[in-house]
Amino acid sequence: MDYYLAIDLGTTGCRSIVFDDSVCMQGSAYEEYGLITPKECWVEQDAELWWTLTLRTAKKAIQQANIDPAKIRSICVSSQGITVVPVDAELKPLCNAISWLDTRAESQANRLKKDCCEKEMFLRTGKFINSCYTLPKLMWLQERRPRLFEDARWFLMPMDYLVGKFTGICITDHSMASGTLMYDIQNCCWSQETLEKYHIPTEKLPPIVWSGEPVGKVLPLVAEELGLSSECVVAAGAQDQKCAAQGVGLQEGILTVSLGTAGAITKLWTELTTYACDKVGWCGYTQPGAWVTEGVINTAGTCLRWVREMLFQGEDYATIDSEAQTAKERGSNLLFYPYLNGPSSPSYYPDAEGTFYGVNLMTQRGDFALAVMEGVAFQIRILLEAMDAYDNAEGLILFGGAAKSPLWCQIIADIAGLEIRVPSTAEAAGAGAAMLAAKATGKVIKPLACTKTYMPNDRTNYEIKYKKYRSIEAKLWNKG
Repeated sequence: MDYYLAIDLGTTGCRSIVFDDSVCMQGSAYEEYGLITPKECWVEQDAELWWTLTLRTAKKAIQQANIDPAKIRSICVSSQGITVVPVDAELKPLCNAISWLDTRAESQANRLKKDCCEKEMFLRTGKFINSCYTLPKLMWLQERRPRLFEDARWFLMPMDYLVGKFTGICITDHSMASGTLMYDIQNCCWSQETLEKYHIPTEKLPPIVWSGEPVGKVLPLVAEELGLSSECVVAAGAQDQKCAAQGVGLQEGILTVSLGTAGAITKLWTELTTYACDKVGWCGYTQPGAWVTEGVINTAGTCLRWVREMLFQGEDYATIDSEAQTAKERGSNLLFYPYLNGPSSPSYYPDAEGTFYGVNLMTQRGDFALAVMEGVAFQIRILLEAMDAYDNAEGLILFGGAAKSPLWCQIIADIAGLEIRVPSTAEAAGAGAAMLAAKATGKVIKPLACTKTYMPNDRTNYEIKYKKYRSIEAKLWNKG
């Protein structure tokens, strides 16, 4: 039996998982880490802590798996994207990593909007100009920390940094690069036009390779610390949502829906048509000849957690499901718009805020829970329509916290009007990383199997409610 070590470095935690070649988890360990917020709009992380926790959780996962670590054939990293850390030639961070949540580069993003035709930028990169992306952050460093910018040998994203620490070799992949605003999505390379215009030296950016390509062997000191074989290979990984899509078997006609802290709906394309489908962002994927559109709900699972903290303190999610079900059976008409941290795709209403609409004296706490579940499901449908998904969509594979709720799964099936499939484990990003790790050794392993299915069965009522939802949404933010 062969084993693979998957590292899943998220926004607030690091998980290491040992998988076998049937994508069965043998051992897992997780540790959280904090966000550093020194100023308003600034969100940073300690990149050295990423590496410390990677080693620590890897050791624990291997120990829990109770296997000889020398049998681990390959390692692969799934990570948050966009976040960037400047490092020197020895991969020592020159400052904290600037998180994808950081919006300090708003003036640089505005400069880009003035300099560039936004439509042109979208066609070139697949992205709308926004301060969350890497390019505005690098422009900020140029202007505010010019010495640091000059001293940096590499500008690395989280996956790039961990691969570098494992192997001493700096690379990135197409899914990570396409989250930077510096990626030429038409030609699958760094955009020389963009780099030259904004004086970003190409040699400071890591070369782009395909996910699953072998990068190099684990460095001797790292292999010794983890007990790995000197022949253990490190594979190029991918951004976590793309890894997760890989892990559950994204394919044409089968979209993936990740509902964790945020939500992401991913559709696979074998032809790049940014000129026609231009309401949500495009990304490179894990193999040549494939791209994805990704619609994002900034706050998805976060909304239900918020309702739990406000109205269901000390209660479990089963209680929330039960009271939401009762509200559904009563015919609750409460609506919720999940803009708890402002505008979200595809409409980007500039004044959008989280809103409950239709509260009255009969409203109970279960109505609020149901409204959140339905509101997120309505947003999924809005994004499916924006991605032209109904042209060929056969079903959705749903994973993340929401997939644990049968009620929420059924609501999404009813509102989207599509079959919902739920995979055997919630660790989809780790499973995708394991698949890429195996690929680097020449082995092919299958995606996670789906073990639950939900068919749409309440279409008429939800069609009426959906039309009402869209109509009120337009009135709330002066769009109709």
